[in-house]
Amino acid sequence: MHVPTISRRRISYIITISACIIFVVWGYSDYSNGITPYNQAVAFLLALAGLIGSSRVSEKPIFPASEKEMATSDTHNRQAMLNRVRNNWIEGVLERSLYKVARIEPGLEERRDAVAERPGDVILQTQGQPDCKLPPGTKIADVFEKVGRSLLILGEPGSGKTTTLLELARDMIDRAEKEPTEKIPVVFNLSSWTDPKQTISDWLTEELGAKYNIPKKKIAAPWVENDSLFILLDGLDEVASARRAKCVEAINAFLKEHLVPVVVCCRKEEYEALDAKLKKLQSAVLLQPLTPEQINDYLERLSPDLDSLRKALDGDEDLQEFAKTPLILSIMTLAYRGMSVESLQSLGSTGDRQKHLFETYVDQMFERTTRIDPKLFSKEKTIRWLSWLARKMKENSQTVFLIERMQPSWLETKAQKRLYSILVVLIFGLIGGLIFGLIGGLSSELIVGLIGGLIFGRIGGLEDKIKPAEVLSWSWKNSRGRLSGELSHVLIGGLIGGLNVAEMGMEARTFPNQGIRRSAKNAVIVGLISGLMFGLMFGLISGPIGGPIGGLMFGPIGGLMFGGGMAVVQHFALRLVLRREDLLPWKLVSFLDYAAERIFLRKVGGGYVFVHRMLMDYFADLDSKPAHLQE
Repeated sequence: MHVPTISRRRISYIITISACIIFVVWGYSDYSNGITPYNQAVAFLLALAGLIGSSRVSEKPIFPASEKEMATSDTHNRQAMLNRVRNNWIEGVLERSLYKVARIEPGLEERRDAVAERPGDVILQTQGQPDCKLPPGTKIADVFEKVGRSLLILGEPGSGKTTTLLELARDMIDRAEKEPTEKIPVVFNLSSWTDPKQTISDWLTEELGAKYNIPKKKIAAPWVENDSLFILLDGLDEVASARRAKCVEAINAFLKEHLVPVVVCCRKEEYEALDAKLKKLQSAVLLQPLTPEQINDYLERLSPDLDSLRKALDGDEDLQEFAKTPLILSIMTLAYRGMSVESLQSLGSTGDRQKHLFETYVDQMFERTTRIDPKLFSKEKTIRWLSWLARKMKENSQTVFLIERMQPSWLETKAQKRLYSILVVLIFGLIGGLIFGLIGGLSSELIVGLIGGLIFGRIGGLEDKIKPAEVLSWSWKNSRGRLSGELSHVLIGGLIGGLNVAEMGMEARTFPNQGIRRSAKNAVIVGLISGLMFGLMFGLISGPIGGPIGGLMFGPIGGLMFGGGMAVVQHFALRLVLRREDLLPWKLVSFLDYAAERIFLRKVGGGYVFVHRMLMDYFADLDSKPAHLQE
């Protein structure tokens, strides 16, 4: 039989709140019968004394969890984490990769000299010795086990580094589900490591909370501290070049204190340019370019429409060199299907070939039949919007685009930012005017409300960041900390101040813009609770007439300030500016789904990613701005 682990303090709070409700109802009923307000004062003071007294009660559970229950909880948390990594990275990314249909196995070359100070091993030291090419078909999981479960994966852009990393993650998830003693494989992208002073331990804990919706103090921090994770770090080359060496040092410092399985991915050129090297990894592998035989076999398996491409590659060594990575080859099969040999062989330098390839790929993708009406989004605007989005994602070190995480800082001109602030102020002014207009009639109260709303909106418009209130929780600690001062401050601080709001992790998102929708829902919930609470308080003070007025006045304020309403207003204003400036369309979800059907983006849960970083780089480099923003 399961016995809940409820603390003495929690039971005390439940009893006190119940008593508070009884006292308030009793006092209010007496007041309505014309009896002196003495009873109301007594009721409120008794409830307040109980609330303060409860904070002194021990947090110790009445019925501590048994070892069996704790083990069951740990098993549940472990499986939940495995499911989240599988759903997001394996099913959401690996299974939808461009060359998943006809996977090419790149050759592997062991590069042990790429990592420094490999611990306790002289025999395997290969400084000055030729690199070791591994047999064809060697699995990355086999290499990982052979070298001691720590590995650096290097490769050229588009060589399949992330795919190789995720294939290893998939195999290790399968193993972890069968073997409870195996550590939990978790994929992290180093692009979000932006603070050179932040330790990798702290960053991992933050990422588990932000990206996987794992409680940081209760679960994430112990997992990191107790070495419960198998850490897969993608995108070392995506860390800003000014911080990349510091990131390597931070990883080295972490591995010096933690004995965990770890894999790091990086582009070969960016890694070799670093003075600092990863010291605690056992070995490194370099993904080899595709051989002419691999390229030919791949094209033969796909379609006879690619005969021209095969002939062009057979007679052009430069074109073969360009097609040596799985990404480039897979894009060529989509872009150059049915194209003549002569047009393919007329291309110039590698840069010209790459530009032409992506241009042709984009053109070909617009010829695809889509479920969404293409008349809604013209080719010109689609390219321009994707270009702006790619630039902003790169500037903000984002690999996954979430609509609710767009910020006012994404606006590029002073005029755009000024318009955003004005819209926030006006929206709050209209809300304030509507509230006071309903209370006092469409007269001077409406003007008072408009002025108050404008002032409040001015404060909201100055916020640097939009913070969705996607998850509501209650903190008794925060509530106790505000139980001081005047009576009204006690009520507001003690009951409302205990609210905590937070964003969901990427893994918890199942549909686009879920964060803002949840924020709106939470704003309504908190608004109703605030309205009821202030209605009761004003009813005790001013009688039956004051109660509804207090509720109508302070309920919406509570929803805006504490329940996520502020984020909803800010997001709405930002979307209006983006639409007016023609940086993104108003029907943003439909557009992103349309881009996914064109195979420019890929939908991952409630977010979107470009099908590859090289395609994102291509769009980001386009000089495609609205006419009114071009100089």
